[in-house]
Amino acid sequence: MRIVITFLFIIVFSNNYSQTIVTNKVTQTYIPKDSLKKEFVGKTLIDDQVHIWTSPFRIKTKDLVYLLPIGVVAGLTIKYDEDIHRNVMQFKNDNSWVGKLSPQLTHCGELPVVGGVTFLFYSGGYLLKDDKAMQTGALAVNALVDATIVVEVLKTIAGRQRPRVGEAKNVWNIFPNSLDIFTSNNPDKYNSFPSGHTITAFTLATVIAQQYKETIYVPIIAYTIATGVGLSRTTENAHWLSDVMIGAALGYGIGKFVAQKHKKTNWVIFPTSWNNNLMLTGIYRL
Repeated sequence: MRIVITFLFIIVFSNNYSQTIVTNKVTQTYIPKDSLKKEFVGKTLIDDQVHIWTSPFRIKTKDLVYLLPIGVVAGLTIKYDEDIHRNVMQFKNDNSWVGKLSPQLTHCGELPVVGGVTFLFYSGGYLLKDDKAMQTGALAVNALVDATIVVEVLKTIAGRQRPRVGEAKNVWNIFPNSLDIFTSNNPDKYNSFPSGHTITAFTLATVIAQQYKETIYVPIIAYTIATGVGLSRTTENAHWLSDVMIGAALGYGIGKFVAQKHKKTNWVIFPTSWNNNLMLTGIYRL
């Protein structure tokens, strides 16, 4: 799966680089670059979070055409999550290839891989003088920080138990009971909803897809990998299907919002953790 991600990175750069050469050769005219405008990162993140959390109050009548079906499907999935999960695990037990592929797909939603892809876009864009690639890396970081904040808040509020706890019962420890996660010896009792791997994978996939939507195979590959990550979270017994569905929807929405709103972001500073150490990381477009 890491090979697939690397391939996606290469074809994006190859396609963009070729178009630039041809355009310069044929027209010899100035080509506007995907420049990145200066914004104060703290204000940017605050503005993003305000927009995200208040978005339900800006729903229009036309939005209900797709929001209502999504809500109905999500509600039914939550209701039948236990039955769905039993069938998923039975399918995994009956098909050995699922057990071999599932862990590899799950890794694609983890920080080293997601962060690595983001770094490849930014550093590769810098080395190849490809502003769009650099921009994609910066936008991805911005969107991933937003997604991380959203998913952690929702996990804390929902307090849903993961299916791998006990006998896979659909248990919700809604706030304030969910705060027991901070004193519990088993955080899996409180942090299932929504899926963090899935929201991360779909956030990154959407930023890439939005940036390179003129190249049809880029969104296809990006969303295929993200979908695989989401499904693997159920086969790995880490999440209910509804956790994955909501995570995918949130990741898509956040990724699209950031890609459209912050298409010209200059500074990106974000908190990261490694080996239980909190660090502050920054990316600056030179």
